[in-house]
Amino acid sequence: MGRARRNVFATSGAQHYIVVWDLQWRIIDVARPRRGDDLRTALTAAILGLERDGWVQESTGEFGFVFVSRANERRLVMLTARDPFASAAQSFSPFDA
Repeated sequence: MGRARRNVFATSGAQHYIVVWDLQWRIIDVARPRRGDDLRTALTAAILGLERDGWVQESTGEFGFVFVSRANERRLVMLTARDPFASAAQSFSPFDA
């Protein structure tokens, strides 16, 4: 059985966020592209901004996220529809009421 591959860059009416995290999941920066913006272009612009500050992109970002590194530090840059400041649980549990 094949796996379905979701297009993270598909046009959507939902608010999206481009979040930069450290490797302990602390939020470093958040950008909020406008609804209807080209999400691939917004993620690319965020990565280019980090590259201007000396960060090196470690992969292509084709799946909506990329690690960047500078000196001995790594960060995760991710496109997500989930509000990074939301305090709700991030995973499903069949044992919850």
